[in-house]
Amino acid sequence: MKRNKVKNWVGYGIFCVLCLLISSWYAITFNDSRLVVPMDFNDYVFHVKDLPMIISISLICVYLFALVLMFISMEREQRETEEAGVTRKLNPKLGWLGLLGFLGFAGFWTYSADGTIFPFAFFLFFGFFGFFYEGKMSGTFMDERFRENAAYAQLKAYRITFSIMHVALIILCQGKLFGNLEYTLIAAIITLSLALALGIFLSGYLLYRYDHDEQTDECEE
Repeated sequence: MKRNKVKNWVGYGIFCVLCLLISSWYAITFNDSRLVVPMDFNDYVFHVKDLPMIISISLICVYLFALVLMFISMEREQRETEEAGVTRKLNPKLGWLGLLGFLGFAGFWTYSADGTIFPFAFFLFFGFFGFFYEGKMSGTFMDERFRENAAYAQLKAYRITFSIMHVALIILCQGKLFGNLEYTLIAAIITLSLALALGIFLSGYLLYRYDHDEQTDECEE
């Protein structure tokens, strides 16, 4: 992905988040917190003041849908490049998308405001930092040694991820966290999201490290 496109994607994400924050502030301050706190939509009546929240939520949905389409396209490119025997071309700047993971901290605000917990799932986006290392290996010829390193890196990332999830499951199943089931659910979502993000990141990082270390050793010899 070209550098300008990466900057555009990051810029769009920041813009959508700012729109959501500003519209939420507007709704809480001037619109009786409509569409911010839980509502009964069976009796919902549209007000003009609802437009900022409706537009910002729509922008977030469109942006996330576009991200999904982008990664589907990237997966297709990856399959095509693997058939050609080289890694896919990826701009390391795409790793900046990992900054979207900080959106997960918005969950603490939304939970205290209206009990919404879905923003905690955004911690998963921290895994996008791994695109930096994948971009460093763009266009690399995938010989037998490279494929072995890729398989080993992916296996080790899976082991670490599932170990964290296993330990978290054992701890969280002991009972209510701080005497509250909602806290237990929040901890589970955060742990699951961060564990998956770590697995995505490690797959790229470990492969880059293994391949780079072997090249360094060969140069020294």
